[in-house]
Amino acid sequence: MQTPIGDAAHTTPIYSLTEAAQIVRAPSTSFARWAHGHRFRQRSEGEWGWSAPILTGVRPGRSFTVPFNALAEAYIVESFRRAGLPMARIRPAVDVLRQEIGLEDALLSEKLRTDGAEILIENGDRDLVVVRNHQGVFRDVVDQYLQSIVYREGFVDFLRLPAFEHIEVVVDPHRNSGQPTVAKIGVRVEDVISRVRAGEAMSDVADDFGLEPVELRSLLLQAA
Repeated sequence: MQTPIGDAAHTTPIYSLTEAAQIVRAPSTSFARWAHGHRFRQRSEGEWGWSAPILTGVRPGRSFTVPFNALAEAYIVESFRRAGLPMARIRPAVDVLRQEIGLEDALLSEKLRTDGAEILIENGDRDLVVVRNHQGVFRDVVDQYLQSIVYREGFVDFLRLPAFEHIEVVVDPHRNSGQPTVAKIGVRVEDVISRVRAGEAMSDVADDFGLEPVELRSLLLQAA
């Protein structure tokens, strides 16, 4: 069976940079840097450095340039950042994974974990190894992270968006072209909330889609 990372639905661009950044709730400027790299001024006056892209498969140009795989990578990077892991540690750790360990799709691997201090990878046993210094740590320290990611064949299959607290919203490239989707009814979030924005009563919209009032309010709150 083909792994998700090689699936055309995962590798075909279906998002713009701005749209992808909004879905993973990352700053648009940060997402652009992760996607295309950026120049930065080094401490030595007059010298510039180059930070290479950390996302894979993003194409140049406008319109739809971001595939689901890259969106998932950005989601994971942003999860690391929210857990307190700075980019200064994320970038070199991913480089080690890709170059030294040979795991090209490092950020999409089910083996990847973080404890909020270092990026970790399973070493085949129940221990985890800190990528940058290969120091072993206990698995239970990191079990709480990345629980919203669903894996298949060892790689990211689809995402659950935890910001929607009272209803399950997924981002799956095989459902609604990767748009945030209400899992239990298979309808895009945008299709639900657009009716409320158009002036329809919340009770009528909830009834039509089979949603509880608290579920509809959750959609509206996070989409505001």
